[in-house]
Amino acid sequence: MKLGMPGASRRSIVLNGAILFVGGLLAACGGESAPAPAAPAAKAEPTKAPAAAPTAAAATAAPTTAPAPAAAGKVVELRAHARADAEIDGYAKNIEAFNKKFEGKFKAVYEGFPGGELYVKQETLMAGGTIGDIHYAHQSQIKYQEYAKKNLAVAIDSYLAKDSETKLTDWPQRAQDALKVIDGKVFGLPVRGQVAWMFMYWNRDMLKKAGIAEPTPDWTLEQMIESAKKVKQSASWPEEFYPCGYSWGGFEQLVGNVRRFNGEVLDPGNGPGKKAMMDSAPAVQMAKWFYDNIKAKLFSPRTYGAKEFGEGKMAFYFGRLAGERGAVNNAAGKNFEWTFDISPKGPTGRRGGFLSIDTQQINTASKNKDGAWELLKALTSKDAGVNLALQPAGSLTPGFRKDVYCSDQLLNDARFPKTAMKANCDNIDQPESFTYPGNLRLTQPGAVQDIINKYMNDIADLKAEPTPAYMKQMNEELQKVLDEPSI
Repeated sequence: MKLGMPGASRRSIVLNGAILFVGGLLAACGGESAPAPAAPAAKAEPTKAPAAAPTAAAATAAPTTAPAPAAAGKVVELRAHARADAEIDGYAKNIEAFNKKFEGKFKAVYEGFPGGELYVKQETLMAGGTIGDIHYAHQSQIKYQEYAKKNLAVAIDSYLAKDSETKLTDWPQRAQDALKVIDGKVFGLPVRGQVAWMFMYWNRDMLKKAGIAEPTPDWTLEQMIESAKKVKQSASWPEEFYPCGYSWGGFEQLVGNVRRFNGEVLDPGNGPGKKAMMDSAPAVQMAKWFYDNIKAKLFSPRTYGAKEFGEGKMAFYFGRLAGERGAVNNAAGKNFEWTFDISPKGPTGRRGGFLSIDTQQINTASKNKDGAWELLKALTSKDAGVNLALQPAGSLTPGFRKDVYCSDQLLNDARFPKTAMKANCDNIDQPESFTYPGNLRLTQPGAVQDIINKYMNDIADLKAEPTPAYMKQMNEELQKVLDEPSI
């Protein structure tokens, strides 16, 4: 099948100058650059998104029966923040469905920020006392934990205990455990989630022309490299062509890449890490493997992404997100036939990956926490998760629920091969865990992410060879940060 989007025009919601998502999404789910630290308290100006009209065959219907309107009185406004370039049509539909259900009682307004500015904007509003009722918080970027520790997010255990519609068991056990990392309490619910960095996209037309068999779920990294060499030898390629693109840059990606070689970035590898492990044999092996293949021009520059894949500048694009399929689809258009499936196995059979959950939380400054609870439930429901995955653009990472991932709507999304969407369904059961610096020092200046950028980007740019001594030096810097007090 050709994977264009015939007849489907991209509906544009212009939010605060955001551009539509065309690369990896922010932290779990997408564009993976870490947000900058919070700016000084100044008035942030979110853009209010209009409610989206239904997209043909791409939305879950709003509830057919709504509760009776409240007695005449003031309608309570509730404000929700998310990423303007990732939570687009689907999120607007979810807001619209909530407003229909609670007409006359609550009115929700979506105020989105560009993904790269999300936390600067949110935290400016928090500091100024003008934050909305529901805010966004990646676990992978430590915001879920940070907001809980700083008393910026409401513990919702009491709401969960008495609610008849929403239970914590709606989400997989690993997600439940990840939500309780601060004092054993729950400070939000998953709006999206995935075992990240576990998929490979490939250009079917290119492989067919080169006479190369397509990947299977049993493929290994070694087989991928052999096929990449054959692609390179199969034609006279322009200088900007490289057989393979890959994931690089963020803490999540590094964890996923080291795990492909059966190692860990932090110890323990599940939960709050205390010890840096980047001088371990698997970490050194991983770094050298990437360095050697980049040097051999089998791997692209680290800046290559969905855009370059769609332009035919790569045959394989591996270690990526299934949620990027919309960006890949829009980038490739009708240029060629492509598909995606699970990434190849590493030397020990491990594929890598990182449990990445995006949450929404009730802000402690909310003046109507009961109403905010109803909105939180709506934004993290089954229907809401399906709507996000069926957007025409932005991140297509679903709500992290089995009934979303394996729903008929997703499995039968006509834009993508059914085999690919079955692989996406299976992703929710992948065993990889969630890890983070135990002292929460990830995105602050000079913290873990800055050290990763300093050392790993020089490897990808061929400015430094990942010798054991080089990796030991990186590890020592990481350990110094991990030994600092918790934020």
